[in-house]
Amino acid sequence: MDVSGSAPQRSEAPASPRSEALSAQQDERRARILDAARTCFSRAGFHRTSMQEICAEAKMSPGGLYRYFASKDAIIEAIAQEEQLTGRRILEILLEPGTLHDRLLRSGLAYIEAMRDRRAVQMMLEVYVESMRNTAVGAFFARCEEENRRLFEDAFSRAKATGEIAADADVDTMMMTLVAFADGIVLRMGLNPDYDVERAEALLSRVVTAVLQNEGPPLESRG
Repeated sequence: MDVSGSAPQRSEAPASPRSEALSAQQDERRARILDAARTCFSRAGFHRTSMQEICAEAKMSPGGLYRYFASKDAIIEAIAQEEQLTGRRILEILLEPGTLHDRLLRSGLAYIEAMRDRRAVQMMLEVYVESMRNTAVGAFFARCEEENRRLFEDAFSRAKATGEIAADADVDTMMMTLVAFADGIVLRMGLNPDYDVERAEALLSRVVTAVLQNEGPPLESRG
């Protein structure tokens, strides 16, 4: 007999098939709205796209759409969050086993592969621009950048500990150079449909090697 005075613990009842079906339906509708919004935003940008256009693309009534998102800004924020999740999964490759060179290369190739869809490139650019205009998106973007920086720093710290790179290696310069190179490839993919992505991918390994050879102190401290 329980004499503690507390109510007996109840195990949560499993979700009914009906509630699971409803949840799946809600997830599908939410995903459909975001996919439609991406299509509209890639055509006309965030600010030239209306909620009516998103409704039409999603084949959904305004009332149905507003049940999931109260405003266009809410849709933009949801897309920004999904983009960040994708980016984080790619950067977490840096924490996998292997040499720093191999992990950086795998992460870079995964990023390029994820952005092969022209629409994905356009969305990336829209999110970057929106982060400078929209306070909520900007704050979220800043937090994401800080999280990404920590992932890079963890990966480079491991490489320093194993002697793969020098203890005084200029991590910030290495990181920003690699990110700029990868972003540059992605930008060219969006601007030029005929851009030779395979050739750029082949060059990426050489770029990573060259960057990791920067094992001296920061540039401003060199004589």
